[in-house]
Amino acid sequence: NPTFSTDNFALATFLKTKRCILLHISKDSPRHAVFSFEDTPKRRELTEEFWEGRGLVEPRSFFNAQRELKSFLYDSSYPNKR
Repeated sequence: NPTFSTDNFALATFLKTKRCILLHISKDSPRHAVFSFEDTPKRRELTEEFWEGRGLVEPRSFFNAQRELKSFLYDSSYPNKR
């Protein structure tokens, strides 16, 4: 299946908040990570909304998704982290 990758943490958090499927995280260095999502029409639409400033999320959901992604970054047991 096609994937979409981004190293933009805010975009990754937005997509996670909108329930896009995170496939894996590649962490090349302690300061750089790439988030790979399943590429779907919904994901493409949401990314467009994000970059055009039209993407709206509930703040608490965004915060929770951000916290979850950060825990994935620093947890070596996260199964899909490559």
